[in-house]
Order: sequence, then C-alpha cells, then structure tokens
Amino acid sequence: MKEAVQRARDVRIMVSLIITAWILSFMMLTSWWNESRSQDQDETKVRVSRILALEELTEESQVSFQREIHEWKNVLLRQHDPALRQKYLTDFIQIQETTQEFLDAAQILAREEQMPELAEFLQISIFHHALYLSYQTALTHLDAHDPLSYRSVDRQVRGLDRPMENSLQKLAGQIAEYASRQIDELDRLRNGENRWWQVWGKYFVGLEVLIILAFMRLIQLAQSTELKGRRAAVIMDSIDDAIIVTDPECRIRFVNRAAEALLEQPQEKLKRQFFQQQVQMTDEHLAPVPDLLLQVIQNRQSASSSTLHLLHTPAGTLIPVESRAAPILTENDQLDGVVTLLHDMTMHQELTRQLQTQSFRFQLVFEQTGIGIAFCEPHSTRILETNQRMAHILGAQTSEQIIGRHLSEFYVDVLNANTPSGHNAFLKGLEHMVLEARGSDIQLLDLTGQQLRWYHQTVAYLHDPDRHIPSQLVFVFWDIDDRIQLQTRLEIQGSRDQLTGLGNRFLFQCAIENALTRGMTSGQDASFCILLIDLDNFKTINDARGHSVGDSLLKEVALRLTQTVRDYDTVARLGGDEFVILLRHGQENTALAVADKLCHTIAQEFLLEGQRIHTSCSIGISTFPDHGLEYDVLLRRADMAMYQAKSLGKNHFALFSEALEREGMEYWQLETELREALERHEFELYFQPKINLDTGTLCGAEALIRWNHPVRGLVSPDMFIPHAERSDLIIRIGNWVIHEVCRLLNQWDLMNIPPVALSFNASPRQLLEPASLIAQIEESLAHFSILPQRLTMEITETALMQERTWETALEVVKRGISISLDDFGTGYSSLSLLQKLPFSSLKIDRSFVRDFIDNPTDDTLVRAVIGLTHDLGMEVVAEGVETQIQATTLARYGCQTGQGYFFSPPIQTTRFLDYLNSPRKPLKTDCLPPFAGPLHPDPVPDE
Repeated sequence: MKEAVQRARDVRIMVSLIITAWILSFMMLTSWWNESRSQDQDETKVRVSRILALEELTEESQVSFQREIHEWKNVLLRQHDPALRQKYLTDFIQIQETTQEFLDAAQILAREEQMPELAEFLQISIFHHALYLSYQTALTHLDAHDPLSYRSVDRQVRGLDRPMENSLQKLAGQIAEYASRQIDELDRLRNGENRWWQVWGKYFVGLEVLIILAFMRLIQLAQSTELKGRRAAVIMDSIDDAIIVTDPECRIRFVNRAAEALLEQPQEKLKRQFFQQQVQMTDEHLAPVPDLLLQVIQNRQSASSSTLHLLHTPAGTLIPVESRAAPILTENDQLDGVVTLLHDMTMHQELTRQLQTQSFRFQLVFEQTGIGIAFCEPHSTRILETNQRMAHILGAQTSEQIIGRHLSEFYVDVLNANTPSGHNAFLKGLEHMVLEARGSDIQLLDLTGQQLRWYHQTVAYLHDPDRHIPSQLVFVFWDIDDRIQLQTRLEIQGSRDQLTGLGNRFLFQCAIENALTRGMTSGQDASFCILLIDLDNFKTINDARGHSVGDSLLKEVALRLTQTVRDYDTVARLGGDEFVILLRHGQENTALAVADKLCHTIAQEFLLEGQRIHTSCSIGISTFPDHGLEYDVLLRRADMAMYQAKSLGKNHFALFSEALEREGMEYWQLETELREALERHEFELYFQPKINLDTGTLCGAEALIRWNHPVRGLVSPDMFIPHAERSDLIIRIGNWVIHEVCRLLNQWDLMNIPPVALSFNASPRQLLEPASLIAQIEESLAHFSILPQRLTMEITETALMQERTWETALEVVKRGISISLDDFGTGYSSLSLLQKLPFSSLKIDRSFVRDFIDNPTDDTLVRAVIGLTHDLGMEVVAEGVETQIQATTLARYGCQTGQGYFFSPPIQTTRFLDYLNSPRKPLKTDCLPPFAGPLHPDPVPDE
C-alpha cells in the first residue's frame, strides 16, 4: 500500500515539473510582444486620461458657476441679518475661487492637447474675473439699515452672469464632442494592432489550455491513487488483527500497526524479510504446524487454521493466535501476493476462563445457597429449573420431582390457580410486582398440600437477547418464618401487658378511638364510661412484701377486674398500679354502680404466696359525651376524678365535675407561679425558736419557708408544698432552703451574733435523690464556711418508709449534720427506725401535745415517748406548745425543748434577731415570754 502511495507521489512531482517548464517558455514568448506595444499603450492612456479630465473640469466649472450665482442671491436676500449675510458672502467668495481654479486647470489641459478652443478658455477666464469685480463693486451700495437697498444692487449686476453661463455651456458641448472623437480614434488604432492576436491568439491559447488540462488529469489520477493507498493504509491500521501482505516469494511487503505490535518490530525492519523467519508458530505442545502461506500459494485458495497456534515473539513470549490467509490475484488471474491475518486470542482465552469461573461460582452458589431459586416459563409458571433449596421448600427430595409442575399450584393465597381466570390474575400480580420492583410475603404448600413456612419472594424477568422478550421468570424465596413469628409475638406484646395479660395503653387507646368513631358517626346511643383505677398503698406493699408479691397482687387485681365487668367491656393496665376500664353503652349510674362493686371486690382479702394482703383502690370516672369528645380529654378528666377520690381517703370513687377541672387549672397555674417565684426570689425564710423548757433560753430555731406572692400576699406552705412535692420543684426549693440557711448563718457570724443552731426540713423527694441533696449540702457548707454541727435536718416518718431514704440520711450524718425524726407518732412509728438511724432528737407531733393535758391517753403517750427518747439517749422536742401549763407539764415530764406559739410563731429574720437579744425568764414563773402575746395572732402556721 505504501509503495503505491510513493509511486503516485513521484508521478505527481514529474508532471508538476513539466507544467512549470512549459509555463516559463510561454511567458518568455509573450514578453517581446508586450514590450513592443507597451510604449504606444502608455501614450494612448495618457491622452485618453487627459481628454477625460478636461471634459470633467469643464462640467465642474459649469456647476460651480451656478452655485456661485446662487450664493450671490443669498447674500442679497440676507442683507438684514449681518451674521447670515457674512456667512453667505464667505461661501460666495470660496465658490468663486473654486470656479476660477477649475477654469485655469482646464485652460492648461487645453494648451497641452493643442485644442483650437484654447482661446475660448482664456476669454471665459478673463470674463469670470471681471464679473467678480463687478459683484464686489455692487456690494458697496448694500445698506444693512435699508431693506430695499438690495434692489439697487441687484439692478447693477442683473444679466451680467448670462453671457458667462452661455459660454460655459457651449464650451462644455464642444469639449464633449472633441473627447468622443479622440477616444474613438485611439480605439481604432489599438484594435488594428491587436487584429493578429485576435485571429491566431485564440488557437494558441486553446492549445495551451488542452495541454494544461491533460497534465491536470494526470495529477488527479496520481492523487486518486495516493488517496486510495492512504485509505487502505488507514483501514489496515484501524483493524485490531495483525495483517501481513507478502509477495509470491513469501517476502513481506506490508504490515499494519497491529502486526508491528504483535511481532514487536517496525515495518521498516520487516519489509523484504521472509514470512517464515518472522512469523514462527507451533501448536500448544510446541510442535511445528503446517505452513498456511505455502498452502495458499500452491492452491491459490483461502485457508485458515483449524486450531489455535502459539506465536513465538522475539521476546520469547507465546501468544495464542488464530490465522487465516487469502491470495491476491491480478486481472489475468496471476498470483500477486498473499494476505495473512493473525487474530490474538489472549483476551478470548481470558474471557473464556472468566466465564468458566463465573459459571462454576454461580452453579456452586445456586446449589449451596439457603435461598430458594426457580426458573419458570413466563406465561404458565411451569418450572424449568430449581436449586436444591427450592426443592426442599416444596417438600421434594430432588429438583427433578418438581420440574414440569406449575409454581402457582404451591401458593396458599392463589384461588383457582388451575382455572384460566385465576391463573391470569396470578400472572397479573406477578407483572405488577416486577414493574414496581417490590417483593411480597407469601406462604407455600408442599407436594402433599400441607401449609409450610412464610417466605419473602421477588420476581424478575430474563429477556431473550435476540428477540428482546421475556424468556423466563426467576423466582427467589427467602425464609422469613422466624421473623413473621417474632413480629406476631411483638405485635401481641405491643398491645398486651406482659404481666397481667390485659390490654396495654396502646390497645386501650385504640378501643376508645373506635368507640369515639362509632359515637360520632352512629345515630344510636353510643355513650360509654372510663373508670381509672389506682391501687391504694401499692408501693408500700411492694416495698415491704417484695416485688414478687407485688406482681402477684397485680395479676389477681387484673383477674378480679375482668370478672367483675362484662365480656364486651375493655380492661387494660396503663402501667404500675393503674388500671382502666371501658364500660360500653353505660351511663353515669352504671359507672357508679360498677365502681362501687369494684371497690368492694378489690377490698377483699388476697392470699398471695402464703401471705394475707389487704388493699383498696381509688377510682375516677368520666363519661362520653358529657365529659369530652377526645381520648386525651376523657382520660385526663378520669385522672382528675381519681385524685379527687384519693383525697377523700382510701377505697373511694369519684365522678368528674367541672369543679375538679378548675382545681386542676389552679394547680397548674400554681406550679407555673412556683417556677417563676424561684426565678424572681419571692421565697423567704421564717424562723420559729426552740426553747429550753428548764431555763427558758433559746437553744435553736427551725427554718420555715414562706412565699411572698406579688398578688396573693403571704402564702402558707400548706398551699404550695404539696404541689411542689408532685413535681420536681421540691428539689429546687429544698436546695434553696439549705443554701439560704447557710448564707444567713454566715451573715450573722459577720454581725457578731452569738452562734445559734438551725434545723431545716427535708422532703421525701430530696431523700430519694441523694446526689443532688448531698452536693447542695457540701457546696453550701464550703461556700459559707459553716460548721455542719450547727445544722439539723428534720425528716418525717413517712419520708423514711423506703430503705433508699435511710441511706441518704446516713450520708447526711457522715457530713456532720444531725438528723431529727419529725412528727413522731403520726406515721407508722416504726421503732426500727430509731434503732437503725442515728437520730440526735425526736419531735413529738403537735396533735399529741395539743390535748395531752385533758386526754389521759395522749398524756400516757407523751410520757412514754419522752421516756423512750431518754432511754435511747436522744433529745426530745415537743411541737405545738401553746400554753403555760403545757410548757411546765412537759418540763416536769423531762422534755428538754419546746417549740410553739406560746414562745413565738415563725417570724421574719429581722424579728428573729430581735428575739435573740430579748431577755427570757425560767418557765416556773407565771409570766409569758416576750413576743408571745403580740405575735400569737400570726395567721400563717408553721411548716
């Protein structure tokens, strides 16, 4: 291919040299002709241009003179406006000069041409100059103040321009006629000289053009041959297979780029080399193979290798190739060479190995996977192939047992699968599943027709690559039976209480919402009632008897509730010791009757794990539609009614009323105001002195909190402490009391006030959160440098019902703060508390002190407590001392300390400091202590 391209390039170069030489000889032949006539042509051109210029100057002189006359008239007409007149006068002078220049130039050209009209040019030029002088003289008579002066000026020069204009017009016609005659004469002379060229020149030029066209055709043929060669070379190089062209003697003529890369040598080195020397091939056993090139040369027919051969490269690499060869024949059927094609099979072998590996892996996964796979016909679901897992899913030992069966027969939820309509519906569902790329959960039958486990299936189409239509359906089945079973159990657990088996909060809410929906949409009476039940003292039973007994109690309560109501009523456990009942089709009277029956039922004795347990319940009732139209509203109002029942005592029930909601709103309002009170510093400490009953001297004081409400005034602790106990505010309020007590002690120390011991109250909630309490005590003592021995923490019996609070009390004692048992006798009065906790003092509740003078029973109890306290080595404090006789009697019984309104009510800090400085006498005298009288009417009780 490249030799043909080179030959075409050589032919084109030779033709180009011949054409160049011929053109140069032709140019030399015509040069003497051009030189002989160039001088005459130049003279002719000069005369023609001079005549045309003369004609043009004459015409321009005529036009310029007309403009000159026009500007003269403008000068006369604008004589009243000096500015315009001067402008037009300037234009008139310029145009006059231009006209004169044209006439002078035309006169010079006429003289060079030796025209007979030269005298007329001279005469017109002189006349034009004289006319200008006449205009200048006439302008001297123009008066700017006389509007009519232009008429006299115009009369002086009127008509002087017409002879000039006529002469120019006549001269222009003569010049035009002269120019036409001269140009015609010059053309006749030039045509006469070119007559020989016109007769013989066209034959000469035509001959030369034919010669040029012949040579151009030769160039086109050479270019076409070269282009074909280039195209063939590009095509050869673009083929990935190696192409080698040899002559009949097996010498290499041409190789493409692929052959260069395969043989690892450039074409220049391969040319004229023998094919057998450069292309050495063997079979896979390295044995020689038949020479394919010689076969083609001998038979003059195409040939190809039947097996893969190994090509040995110069680098020693063995490349698997597939070879083909074909003869190149001339028009006379003579052998001109052979084309050999070598196809590199390395990639083919690698792909074959990869396909074999992938096929082996697929077959391994297909048979060993735990997922069932089935290939079916797309329109009949007839099984074509399955793996072993699919066979086991359908209850077969081998795949052959189910091949040929219709997969739709094994679906549990496919009705009438053997009928055309049922089968079409099944296929339609599969089609939607494939289009939406989703799966479904199904149950399959085995060969015996028994229902098996749950499976998740996905379906996909296998398309025919030639016809692009679905050829097979692929079913994949995952075993999800365990997940389904777990999900079912979770759903049951999600709607059932695990301990009692009753419905939980979620199930009860669904039941209420269904009842609400029926009540809203149905025209019939769909009223119902909600009974919210809370066990009394369940926490005490649970802590005292153990969680096992508590759980058994909850189960028995659930059983009694279920047995008490109707079958179509709903009983649920909300959590803890709270139960709820939905009484369907019930009015208030029905609910009250059921509540009364439930109270009696729950109050009956329980025998649990060999123990006799007694408890009771508090029930709150709300009804639909009287008390609300929504689940949350009805349940909240039943809860309000339940708290109302608890406030009435144990074993009570209450029906919701508007008054309860108002109280609830007041509670939430009070809680909001309590939070704001902490931020606004509205709380204040009052102090109630503690008096030594023997000496009448101050021996300490109890810090009591008061709330200075901006609207309500001074609020009693009985009004807000219970609300704070029901929320987390009691923790913040208790921490504030500890901080404030330490701050005041530090302030009094700085005021040099004698040290005084102070006590503060701890709530049950504080004792249940020891981290916050201990941290606040340590922080306050350290910050204000207060000795812990100056503080006493008072704890009620009720707050110590849980063992967790005992641990908190012991931690407080470890910090050096004393603890006192407050309101002794009003709680459970467990003597084990006095044994297990290191109390420094015991406070007799005011309910005993108030009546012990007149009530022998109370008197006996007071003396017993005082005696017990002395025996235990603790100090005894009597609360609520209000009379002289109470104080003296308590002192006689051995009570060391008294506290009450007889000595002083709780007072503000400033008044307490005054009380510290006031003198007090022994109680054996018949006088009252100072401050006792005036302060007695204080309306605010102590905490």
